[in-house]
Amino acid sequence: MSSIEKPMSLRLIRLMCAAVFALSLTVCPLRAAEKESDPVYLEPITVIAPQPGVEITTEKTVIRMDELKKPGTVRTLTDVLTEIGGVDVQRITPLISSPGDEVSIRGLNEGRMVIEIDGRRINHTGHMGRYIVDWSTLNMDDVERIEIIRGGHSVLHPFAIGGVINIITKKGKKTDEVKPEVSVKAGYGDFDTYNLSASVNGGAANLLSYHFSASRQETDGYLRNNFQENDAFNGHLTFHLPSEATFSIGAKYSDVLYGFPVINDPSREDYDPDYPDFIADADQLRHLPGPQLPGERDPYWEKHTSYLDAVFQVPLGPGTVKLHGFMTNGRRWISQYSGTTFVEDTFSDDETRGYIAEYQDIKLFDNRHRLTLGLEYQELGQPASNPMIYLVKSAYIQDIIQVGERLTLTPGVRYYHVDMDTYNSLFGTGWPTEGKEQTEDGFYPSLKADFQATDDTALYAAVSRSYRLPCP
Repeated sequence: MSSIEKPMSLRLIRLMCAAVFALSLTVCPLRAAEKESDPVYLEPITVIAPQPGVEITTEKTVIRMDELKKPGTVRTLTDVLTEIGGVDVQRITPLISSPGDEVSIRGLNEGRMVIEIDGRRINHTGHMGRYIVDWSTLNMDDVERIEIIRGGHSVLHPFAIGGVINIITKKGKKTDEVKPEVSVKAGYGDFDTYNLSASVNGGAANLLSYHFSASRQETDGYLRNNFQENDAFNGHLTFHLPSEATFSIGAKYSDVLYGFPVINDPSREDYDPDYPDFIADADQLRHLPGPQLPGERDPYWEKHTSYLDAVFQVPLGPGTVKLHGFMTNGRRWISQYSGTTFVEDTFSDDETRGYIAEYQDIKLFDNRHRLTLGLEYQELGQPASNPMIYLVKSAYIQDIIQVGERLTLTPGVRYYHVDMDTYNSLFGTGWPTEGKEQTEDGFYPSLKADFQATDDTALYAAVSRSYRLPCP
């Protein structure tokens, strides 16, 4: 190519590029104008929807475990409760339910609320000033649903100031099919955490329903020496009797081996960098022993807990009669350092037993009233030292009144008579040493009003006078 032809080719290429650029400037605004003049309208998009398996009303929140869906895996009851508004859960570790876990409703902890299994209270007799619930003794394998009542307006549940968490267990199913439902689950996570469970659910000849389950959970823990092993067994039998009556017996048993977290202070020679810092003045979770120094022995406790229930129900007239006998028994052996001495197997126990007799959901006046009345008897104590710290007798009545189409009133009252033997001196002969006995009684009324303002909006207000059982 000659030196004259080369500049001409360059000029030709430049002219072509300029033409393409000018054309693009012309076409692009036309296309933009065309898009702006033809908008696309989208259908409404719902970004917030009810959580599957959770039903919320002004009366209570109901969580159905077979329908519940949440991010992550549901391994424990506290995994479920963390998803519910107004319920707070403090946990030592999210890996497993631990004895130090604490649940509260609207800031009121288990000392001022009630935890129940099938409608009966399981809070312990009281240790170190609290009516605690050891969540490590409760597993998910036999839970059908969880009911949460906020506040103390329901007189059907004793000592409920902050609210009620009622755990309803699986009872099997009424069927003539011989083939049962069998489930096996397993999981593994961080810190050598694993869980294994199996259950069988079914019935026979429409006369018997059953549910049995067993589980094993284990973890090395997040903090130093915070290992844990949980074994649990559950069994329920329901006999279907004439006149639509049923008789159910249930048993839950747990064996928990729990290692107390030990101090892991960077300023100490025995510091272990493989674990998080845990210093002596760190906040400690409720009823667990104080901070332990690392030593040749590992501090721990072993705890056996059993829950036994027998329930008879039969329709009678406009309502249903329910008789419920129950017992909770807990035994605990603590091994830990006292100064430089390692003290093994310090024993403590607690026991609650009693019964509930109730005539419930009595429909009167064209179903405008649903009346419930009942009697309850409880003995609470520590059999090894003081078998009856409290004797609680109470009676209650509650009515749910439908006023018009939108307003519901729920008045109720519970009467308590409590005999107490609560005081045992640790200060020698100068103080009372044979216990302090006293009696308290009184009426504790409540009133709740619900108003269905629209199909999607309900308003409610409640006022109540509640009673809290003193701690021993």
